[in-house]
Amino acid sequence: MKQLHYSIQIFLQKLRQSRMYTLLILETYILNIYVQPVIKFSQDVKYPSTPWLLPFLFSNIYFIFLFMLGVVYMFSDIPFMQHYYMYQIVRIGRKRWAIGQIVSIIFQSLFLMFFHLSVSILWIIRHCEWKLEWGKLLHTAALTNASAHYGFLFEVPYSAIQKYSPQELTILTLFIGTFVIAFTGVFMFAICLILNRYWAIAAAVAMISMVYLVHNANPAMIQKISAFAPVSWIQTTNIGTKMYNYYTRPSLTYIVCALCIGILIFSILIIWRVNNVEFLFSKED
Repeated sequence: MKQLHYSIQIFLQKLRQSRMYTLLILETYILNIYVQPVIKFSQDVKYPSTPWLLPFLFSNIYFIFLFMLGVVYMFSDIPFMQHYYMYQIVRIGRKRWAIGQIVSIIFQSLFLMFFHLSVSILWIIRHCEWKLEWGKLLHTAALTNASAHYGFLFEVPYSAIQKYSPQELTILTLFIGTFVIAFTGVFMFAICLILNRYWAIAAAVAMISMVYLVHNANPAMIQKISAFAPVSWIQTTNIGTKMYNYYTRPSLTYIVCALCIGILIFSILIIWRVNNVEFLFSKED
């Protein structure tokens, strides 16, 4: 219980940083840009949308790339050696401090996903109908060329609408998104402790860029390549779908197991390294 309380304290400290404020303002602006075509469509046809846009936003690779760059920015203060942590480490010990940072990364990941869900709903709330189904507007966008006509910046795949209910796909997106962000955070933390911050950021950006490689891959190779591109797994509308008889993403079981095992391995590496590294504290936010 003390460990959880300490992790929550760290998480709340992160929320008060100027880095977090800047990120949330930028993400709010980006979400507004992506939602505006849906609002225009809704106004013209005089029919409201349902609030379940989040999974479709993540179908767009440019949105994912911008989103994950924001994640790298959020974690760019690795290895979390700000001067005010020095007294905490002396008081509670290195292992507990490291676990607190890892759990805080998971909390930040969950917060960022729910923030995107909330803001995507907030932007469209004046043109929204509260139904536990996809609704007429999104069905029309999936079955016609209306999305192209109104300049939607994301896809509304009919296969995803057929396969999942809005609640199922939204929860799946929140779940996978949280774990992809957390994986990115502990990956950066581990790389930073082994090498340095610049290598951690460069490695994270390289990992994010693989979403373009997956997007442009040959259909026969796309599943194999995406198996090593965790950022592409946040495209939950593509999980379980096929292109020219080839699956476009690994199975959901593979994705969940790979993310959990990856987070566990990097967390163990972080705790081991923290016990052996020499700390150099900084005064930055």
